[in-house]
Amino acid sequence: MGKTVFAVPDSYVTTSVDVTPWADAKWAAILAHRSEVARERPLPGILARLAETDRNRIIRTEHFTRLTPGPAEGDRVQLTA
Repeated sequence: MGKTVFAVPDSYVTTSVDVTPWADAKWAAILAHRSEVARERPLPGILARLAETDRNRIIRTEHFTRLTPGPAEGDRVQLTA
């Protein structure tokens, strides 16, 4: 689409979360940024022009990458015997 996407390779993703229960709220929040949705190049504008099925496939999963291995400082760690 002629847009630079700042991303990491899929192999770097350590956690994917299904956020389907919040997809409608997430989409409403995106639409609240009307000036961004109206523009062609920002991500909200690109999402608004996609078919609903394609858009839903994108916004219903969140991907995260842990930058450091192991528990982060302050993480609660539960040890089991």
